[in-house]
Amino acid sequence: MSRSRVLIAILAAALCTLGAGSALAQQGSLLDAIGTLDYTRGRDVVRVGSWVKYQMKSHSELGVTDDYTVTVMIAGEEEWWGEECFWVETWTQRAGQQEETAATLISYAVFDDSLPSRHVLLYQRKRIADLDAEGNPVQQTMRRGETAMKGRTGPDPGLTLKTDTLGTETLKTPLGDLACVKVRTEQGVSSRAQSADSSQYTEIRDIRTTYRNRQVPVTGIAREELDYSIMRRTWLTGRSQESAPMRTMDRSKGVLDLVGCGTSGLEGRLIPKALRRTLAEQRAHPLPPPKPEKPKAAPPTH
Repeated sequence: MSRSRVLIAILAAALCTLGAGSALAQQGSLLDAIGTLDYTRGRDVVRVGSWVKYQMKSHSELGVTDDYTVTVMIAGEEEWWGEECFWVETWTQRAGQQEETAATLISYAVFDDSLPSRHVLLYQRKRIADLDAEGNPVQQTMRRGETAMKGRTGPDPGLTLKTDTLGTETLKTPLGDLACVKVRTEQGVSSRAQSADSSQYTEIRDIRTTYRNRQVPVTGIAREELDYSIMRRTWLTGRSQESAPMRTMDRSKGVLDLVGCGTSGLEGRLIPKALRRTLAEQRAHPLPPPKPEKPKAAPPTH
């Protein structure tokens, strides 16, 4: 995985503690943009059929670059185990590669959380990232581990978070000139490791400047500038006073620019067709179950 992709990822290891507030969550090589939604709007942010498309460009000090588009869409709604939920689809297109699609079902209970953006991973209910041999979506139920259910700590232990408002700035966008509020967010997490003869301290920092305007559907983001770094310090065990200064292991910078958005014109791709409507429409006009396919006739024998 390239460092530039780590720039916007919520990784299963160290960066997982940064939470879903990072621009995009990454499951393996598949991007999932549930962390980009503007949860401050409450349920108003969820409009089935609404979508937003971005161009992501990034580069690292190690010489790795990345350039792709990502579309985030409210693809549908579903009542799951008696709980009202909504589907978010993420379409990622890299040059010369087949477009990748992921879908995640999020409980509307996320809007009752005082920190919805940071805790959104707790409200995942199902995920679709693949199709079976017949082309049907494979739905995976998201379950929390046994230790998570027993633990008393929050979902982001050790996380530091600082947010500042930097005033306003007008940007030229596909929606025209938008007066955006600039918000600088700095997130960080640290870890320590020790071997037989040495110790190691690592810091991961994710700094971003986000240009926000509520005319942008789904995310409210018109532009985002990202700065991600990994720094490390090592010393001989028991001699921390002689440790070397912090050393930058890698640093990546990137820009996420709005290239298109709308409230219609696109349709979900992974979720079942019956769910690509609001819950109100599904309840008022339920679709008949799909007809079973006729068995294919056996080839003649000779």
